[in-house]
Amino acid sequence: MTDLTQFIEYKPVDGPVKIENISILNGANYFSAENVIRFRINLGEYDEIPTNKIPDFLEKLKQNLPTLYQHHCSLKKPGGFFERVKEGTLLGHVIEHIAIELQTLAGMNVGFGKTRISKIKGVFNVVFRFFDEIAGRYAGIAAVNIINSLLQDAPIDIKKIISDLIQIREERLLGFSTQAITGEAEKRGIPWLRLDKYNLVQIGTGKYRKIIQATVTGNTSLIAVEITDNKYKTASILSEYGVPIPNRIITDKVEDALAFFRKLKKPVVIKPAVGGYQGKRVSVNLKNEESVVNAFSWAAEFDEEVIVQQFVKGNTYRVLIIDFKFAAAVQLRAAHITGDGTTPIRTLIEKLNSEPVREIGDKGKLSKVEVDEETLKILELKGYNPDTILTAGEVIHLKNSGNMKLGAESADVSENIHPYNKFVCERISKILNLNVAGIDIISPDIATQVTENNACVIEVNAAPDFRMHLNPTYGEPRKVQEQYVDMLFPPGSESHIPIYSVTGSRGKTLTVKILRYCLGKQNLTVGAVCGDGIFVGDNRLKDDSGFDSANAALILKDPSVDYAVLETNVETVLQFGLGYKFADIGIVLNLDENKNEYYEYDHIKDIVDIAYAKSVVAEEVYENGFTVLNADHELICEMSERIYSKLIFISRNPENEFVQSHIKNGGMAVMLIEYKIFIIDKNTSAELLPIGQIPLVYSVREDYVTDCILASVAALYVAGISPDDIKNLLCALQL
Repeated sequence: MTDLTQFIEYKPVDGPVKIENISILNGANYFSAENVIRFRINLGEYDEIPTNKIPDFLEKLKQNLPTLYQHHCSLKKPGGFFERVKEGTLLGHVIEHIAIELQTLAGMNVGFGKTRISKIKGVFNVVFRFFDEIAGRYAGIAAVNIINSLLQDAPIDIKKIISDLIQIREERLLGFSTQAITGEAEKRGIPWLRLDKYNLVQIGTGKYRKIIQATVTGNTSLIAVEITDNKYKTASILSEYGVPIPNRIITDKVEDALAFFRKLKKPVVIKPAVGGYQGKRVSVNLKNEESVVNAFSWAAEFDEEVIVQQFVKGNTYRVLIIDFKFAAAVQLRAAHITGDGTTPIRTLIEKLNSEPVREIGDKGKLSKVEVDEETLKILELKGYNPDTILTAGEVIHLKNSGNMKLGAESADVSENIHPYNKFVCERISKILNLNVAGIDIISPDIATQVTENNACVIEVNAAPDFRMHLNPTYGEPRKVQEQYVDMLFPPGSESHIPIYSVTGSRGKTLTVKILRYCLGKQNLTVGAVCGDGIFVGDNRLKDDSGFDSANAALILKDPSVDYAVLETNVETVLQFGLGYKFADIGIVLNLDENKNEYYEYDHIKDIVDIAYAKSVVAEEVYENGFTVLNADHELICEMSERIYSKLIFISRNPENEFVQSHIKNGGMAVMLIEYKIFIIDKNTSAELLPIGQIPLVYSVREDYVTDCILASVAALYVAGISPDDIKNLLCALQL
């Protein structure tokens, strides 16, 4: 694992442009519907000095980052950004584009940014998306450093910046398989949350959540994983069930290995018994006693017990099983080079790695080949070293594994595999009780039944890589992630708990408490975040919410929660992001332009900006969900033009023109008419009760209480609670 400390501690260089603050916004926020990082940039002496007034600025920028030509900017054509720089734009705008391009060059095409002036002269909010927080922060600081270097004619190493970002990407981003799975979930509208810095992920929320790690599921048998981790035990079990496997022994004595080799009179494979992966410490096709001794010693350093088995000639195939059913098959070929009689092995590997399709890590078509201890051992066992010149036509495999992360190639053979071989692999997954399995077979041809061509099953993997199937080197890609997500969430099954998100100037906490009480009385476990704390059911987890989006995630991760009710204030939207993807019901209670704390934020100038911030809650609602808007506030009414969900108006004014027009068009509303609450649904009006019958009106003597009650009635009604039950709940309300 790479130590990322140097990247985390990366600092701005001294220069005229300063970074005043960096903040991460997870989830929809004031600037974007997606995660963004916000840099508060002070242009100092370069405030109001456009780029066309800075000597040679465009030429220096082109020289250092020519790929910025691909940025269309507002001109919507290649070269558009450079034209903007030539015409004159401020440096904050340039920093935005550089930060985006640096991530793109490192294989993280974030593709979004914006720069906004603040209330403070010379200070700008430079905002852009990120795939990883550390990468985003590093790219933003690097962008400022590049600008300062250009302004001061100081050197800057762009290649090192890109290399550093690639290291961060490989260390921090989800693996190829996990990205494919989460991407498929997102495509289906299934929310997901990352649970650690590796590949532990939650798909779905609350009581519907499923936990995966890479391609292992929460339902994968621990016993099955432990069995497959022990290669000898796996082979022994499969042998008992009649599965063809190579002759083998397990031993901690090299003498036994030599005796087996002499008796067999055929080449052998030597590998650690437990814990080996990606071909680690494996040696193949050993043909003499010296190489057997050497390979045994190497494997024994990794695990005390060593497997010695017959080397089986043929092609290597990987068969993928998902939910105990065949999903795909590929033929694998380990990374290899071919001699030409003049070029050293070292140079042949460099030439191999220079192929455009080969990239660092697992995000490209093929991976680069690292000359590591395994490669050196393979060469050593053959009496070679990196400077050896191979004879013309001689082929050397640089790895003993067909793992694509190690540079292997794959060719899809899903259409060619013999039906009997599918049966064998599905049977193996059931024998081992392994719901996701990668089964390795050595066979002259996978199209022939394994019992008829001396084929053997050589290994079973409990966390198979999907990359070889999703992005094969040759042949048709197989969308195995679809089958995987189908296994987690069969068609028609629920994947996320309902989320109610409440914002407004007054009464947010009270509304959350009303909904928490009423939903709780429906035998639902409600997870709630509000000014009074964080609750699961009747239990308080924390005394105060702190309004951090992480608190919303805390509720959504809880497997005991049926409903989530979240107070979402302006601070959350401006400083942290929502912390959820979409709500099922978004509520905007009211708007008070006289709250002084709103204007403490340097990008909030007036009540219109506040309304824009609060509209994030209204907009980020599922299409089949509901947005509840207070029609008595014009700026809140205007939010209805930006929503994609179903609309419910609340109002204390029976003559409200917005509401009347909405009702005439078959819309839904909850209104106060002559001190009585009415639910209006598809032109049908039903009186709920006089508001004076609700004890809360007298116990909390605030004007906003009516807004809270009307919004709660709307939210409870669309949750499927009958008007009579809502009436009884409100009359018995205890907070």
